[in-house]
Amino acid sequence: MAKTGDFSHAATSTVLRWVTSAILLVCLAPANAHRGHAVWTDITWAGESFEIVHRMHLADAIVVNRYMGGTLPIEELRSLALVALYVDERFKLLSGLPANDQGDTAGSGGDIELLTIGAEIEDDFLLVYQEWVTPLPERFPVIDNFVLQDVEPESQAFIKIKGPGLDEERER
Repeated sequence: MAKTGDFSHAATSTVLRWVTSAILLVCLAPANAHRGHAVWTDITWAGESFEIVHRMHLADAIVVNRYMGGTLPIEELRSLALVALYVDERFKLLSGLPANDQGDTAGSGGDIELLTIGAEIEDDFLLVYQEWVTPLPERFPVIDNFVLQDVEPESQAFIKIKGPGLDEERER
């Protein structure tokens, strides 16, 4: 017959093994948190033009590269160019100004010409650079932004506009 002390030691040992196993399982689980899919766009007045910088997670840029038919690593110039072209096709400024807070336009107009300058990788992000050469407008035009929506339909877009009398933030 087992002594009471032996039973307590065996029970404590079993509980300790279970607790240790649980801690190890938690510690060995994947440490990376799921990131949401988003693009951040900063539009900044630079004296005679607006500098536009789009920033997306590198993982999303890799998906975009593949979507555009790219097969090379994302660091390659051709891959960066494909992502820049993708953004160029899906980020537009429209010449009709917003008529109300719902984004309805006062007048229909065509796309405003943006110059796509290039793209680069910075840490865990891919940045695409554009420029809009224009006099400072009284109100910022309508933004038509579909970046990431065809590859990640639930993606978000955060846009900051900085300029004299134009400081605002928009979301999609």
